[in-house]
Amino acid sequence: MLTRLFKKTKSENFSTFVHFLAVFTGIFVIMTVIILNVLRYGLYTSVDTSLEANSQNANDYVTMSLLRSYEGQSSSSSTDTTSPSSSSEAKTYRDLFKPSTTANTSFLIYDKKGNLLNANLFDVFSTASNIKLNKKNLGQVYAIKGVGNDYGLEDSYHAITVAVDNDFYKDAAYVTIVVNTTQVESTNDRYIKIIVVVMLTFWIISVFASVYLAKWSRRPIVASYEKQKAFVENASHELRTPLAVLQNRLESLFRKPQETILDNSESIAASLDEVRNMRILTTNLLNLARRDDGITPEIEILQPSFFEDIFSNYEMIAEETDKTLTCVNHVSRPFKSDKTLLKQLLTILFDNAVKYTDSGGSITIEVETTEKNLCIKVADDGPGISDANKQKIFDRFYRVDKARTRQKGGFGLGLSLAKQIVDALKGQIVVKDNHPKGSLFEVKL
Repeated sequence: MLTRLFKKTKSENFSTFVHFLAVFTGIFVIMTVIILNVLRYGLYTSVDTSLEANSQNANDYVTMSLLRSYEGQSSSSSTDTTSPSSSSEAKTYRDLFKPSTTANTSFLIYDKKGNLLNANLFDVFSTASNIKLNKKNLGQVYAIKGVGNDYGLEDSYHAITVAVDNDFYKDAAYVTIVVNTTQVESTNDRYIKIIVVVMLTFWIISVFASVYLAKWSRRPIVASYEKQKAFVENASHELRTPLAVLQNRLESLFRKPQETILDNSESIAASLDEVRNMRILTTNLLNLARRDDGITPEIEILQPSFFEDIFSNYEMIAEETDKTLTCVNHVSRPFKSDKTLLKQLLTILFDNAVKYTDSGGSITIEVETTEKNLCIKVADDGPGISDANKQKIFDRFYRVDKARTRQKGGFGLGLSLAKQIVDALKGQIVVKDNHPKGSLFEVKL
């Protein structure tokens, strides 16, 4: 079991999986950090903005707060240094000042020694009165955690401390404005848990997605590799036969140094045939290799007479091979295509029909134009192609009848080249049964 797991970790699939998983993990981590920061910013922005705004009117809030503190004291109190200079002035100020604070905002007023001057305004359950003066962060918003009281309650706050110089209360030196953020902290913690759970869920999903993507992304690579491997093996196989023949012929000539060229004319002719076959094979292989990166057609306007010249050459070949060729040209107007590629396509289909048509058989070539397409049909009355083979005949080196094709000098590359040309001309090619027998190749460009 461990050996199998170790082998999997060394495979290309595992390496691809790790890359995909690393990308997904990075994305989810970045998303989580961004979301949490945006959430925190959104929750505390209004609180911090309110604190900064209130700090601009700190003196006014000190006056109002200590006024409430003074009015709440016992009427029997004598002179107090924190009392307003004039009750009537304080009353007038209270009537004129319109506060803009929220309900959970508190003002802690301290003297220069840090003593809280308005402690009597806070009830026994409030934790705000236990906040100590912090002069290190004057004018800056800061967080206060875990402020408790005698009853075991703990609260969190955001606060800002500013220095004041109040005309009514001379002892007031600092004011700390605090907003209770306990509920906000609770909400923030709840949202963080939800976000983390959601992100972990999606991360687990990404593990399975990475497995799928690793297999899916490598599938065309593996298919291409297998196709290339088969291509090389087939090419080597096709080259092996003529090379072996040439080697045997040359070794035979070497063993008969006294004989003349005329005495060995048959061996030399056979060797030349094999050389010609090798030249055709290598030419086709080069064409396929060069065109794998794509063919750029040179489109030009062609006249209907373009086909007449080609058909006249085909008729001579058909006559030499004892075949009956019928060519029908329904093209009556100029059309656009690549002259060289179109001629090569027709030649491949015609050559294929000649190879699979017996002596005395018939071949038909028909071309016509529709409103959008150039249509080519090449039919023969040969042995035909089975449905299973119809799916494979455009593969490189695939031959329906290998013995027959080798005898005729074919390599199974012609229809692959034809498919390349049709794709380059943005068309399609299909093979059908010709009735009563044979095959019919239909091309639409």
